[in-house]
Amino acid sequence: MRPHKIFIALIILGTMCVGASMSNPAIKLEEGVALTVYNDDFGVVRQNRWMSFDRGINTVKFTDVASAIDPTSVNFRCLSSPGAVSILEQNYEYDLVSTASLLKRYIDRQINVSLKGSGADTGRELTGTLLTSTDRDLIIKSASGDIEIINENTVEEISLKELPDDLVTRPTLLWLAEAKEKAKHLCQVTYTTGRIGWKADYSAVLNDAEDKLDLSGWVTIDNKSGATYKEAIIKLIAGDVRRIVQPRAEYRLGLQLAEKMAAGAPAFEEKPFMEYHLYTLSRRSTINNNQVKQIEFITPAAGVPAKKLYIYERSKIADKVQIKIEFENTKENNLGIALPRGRVRVFKKDPADEALEFVGEDTIDHTPRKEKLSLYIGNAFDIAVEYTLLDSQHRRRWQQQKHKIELRNRKDQAVTVFVDEKFPAWVNWTIDESTHKYEKRDARTARFEVDIAADSTQVVQYTATQTW
Repeated sequence: MRPHKIFIALIILGTMCVGASMSNPAIKLEEGVALTVYNDDFGVVRQNRWMSFDRGINTVKFTDVASAIDPTSVNFRCLSSPGAVSILEQNYEYDLVSTASLLKRYIDRQINVSLKGSGADTGRELTGTLLTSTDRDLIIKSASGDIEIINENTVEEISLKELPDDLVTRPTLLWLAEAKEKAKHLCQVTYTTGRIGWKADYSAVLNDAEDKLDLSGWVTIDNKSGATYKEAIIKLIAGDVRRIVQPRAEYRLGLQLAEKMAAGAPAFEEKPFMEYHLYTLSRRSTINNNQVKQIEFITPAAGVPAKKLYIYERSKIADKVQIKIEFENTKENNLGIALPRGRVRVFKKDPADEALEFVGEDTIDHTPRKEKLSLYIGNAFDIAVEYTLLDSQHRRRWQQQKHKIELRNRKDQAVTVFVDEKFPAWVNWTIDESTHKYEKRDARTARFEVDIAADSTQVVQYTATQTW
């Protein structure tokens, strides 16, 4: 096996030219590319191409594949004539043409080098046998037998006679295929690739009363897979799909640039798919290599009822009151769709100039319909907290503490602050006495609801006993 090549024999699943399901009218016999992108830097590419075969054994090159392809995932199907072609062997050629790869193959062969001049020296031509090519030098044996060490800074041009057969200009699948007859067939090649993924980004705009919000969602597709998908059918899979990731050779090319493009209207159709959710773009779109593309994927939901909560968790080290925005993902709230994992940026309009101002952000996990979302967007500026441990007693497997929490509301309106006392999961606990009523929310949490008038102070005191 030559360097920089992967050889795959008949172990490839499905290479015996399995036909498409002709009973399914949705399958069209036409050229094109389809791309399914997963939200963990992974994608599935399906390319339909017309390919010509001679009767018997053929050597077929399939170019323009992603440089981040997993060659062991390749699946070949003959759509137009099932059983007419079978794949006997496959090579993945990814040693691309470069200065280093060319010079490596010209060792012990003749090359011609144009050297730069200096001042009155116009330079010279050197023809000889390349002995070696290091990172910065060429060592050449000239026709006279002299050994010359040429620094790359003095080289103006290198001329070679031909391109070696084992170098390719683009990543290429090379097949040994057997055809029953000479014919042209529509074939489908499917493979998986890395370095392409997508994520969801949401914008939530609060109204003046902060009791409703408008929610819109965008998908961001980041393509660094080493291929362009022109006029492709695009699908997105949301969910935690399990994959076995094994160490393998690095096939990828160095990629740097990024480009951003936004579409103008929501265009994705969402539906359940196995235990995940599938989003299909209703039109074809081109995703260029080294491009970040944004497409709106949900119809903006207007007037979603929301609650703003102030929560102080006593177990937190910092004495801060958290701001949380909660809303229900229901049809009645103009939502009720599967929301993929992503970041939610929250804005509010400044009435002075109608400009949207950023007020915080949080991330959400994959969220099915009819579930509640809670966004922690920041800490309250005008609600001060001061905690004091008034008393603490300890005995073997027993502890009792008396807590004091002073809440100072410096706002011009009344607020309600929820004070959460958090206990370790492995203890039994009771609230023995308190100035405010509490609710046992779960095995670890006692919540006190504290109403505080404008520009006033409330003090919460309680005694908690823990045993274990």
